Amino acid sequence: MRGGSAWGRLWFVWVPPALLVVANVVWLAGLRGAVIGQGTWLARQVAAAEEDVTRLEQHQRALTGAKGAVEELRSKLELVRSEQVGGMKDRLVPFLVDVVERTRRAGLTPERISYTARRDEKTGFVQFTAVYSLTGMYENIRRCIYLLEESPQLAIIERLSLRGDEQQTTLDVGVQLAVSTYFTDMDRALMAELGVEEITHRQEVIGGE
Repeated sequence: MRGGSAWGRLWFVWVPPALLVVANVVWLAGLRGAVIGQGTWLARQVAAAEEDVTRLEQHQRALTGAKGAVEELRSKLELVRSEQVGGMKDRLVPFLVDVVERTRRAGLTPERISYTARRDEKTGFVQFTAVYSLTGMYENIRRCIYLLEESPQLAIIERLSLRGDEQQTTLDVGVQLAVSTYFTDMDRALMAELGVEEITHRQEVIGGE
């Protein structure tokens, strides 16, 4: 009882330190919670930054791959320019000769309608198109198309349209054939000699209106 009375009488001695200890415990608990919370926030920021870095690295790899693909396409384009397309001065006459010969091999006689040339704005190449009128049996026309598609002169069948003839009494079929090729340049002197019409971009726009 005396001990209890002594604690009671001396409360002012031990109560303040006890309260201080309790306050310190509460403060430390709060500080620990704040530190843990800040640590969690920082961890999330670090994780987000790592994700951003990963995405950037992926974009960088994709960009590097795209650049490589572009360079490969450029190399292939240069190869096509040098080996298959060539200049108009060197290839135009051999192309026309080859088209006419293959048409005759199919048993047809091509009648020239027009020669035109225009510059392709997308590729920079010059597209040359020869339009012919053909009359013959269906099998002959089909063989003509096959022979032209086998041409080493880069012959492209642009259009094949039926030409009607109300007075026709035979089984022959009349068609209009447009066959094209591409050149790396435009030789206007040769075009004038062969009667090739140059189609400008302005003419194409007006014609399309």
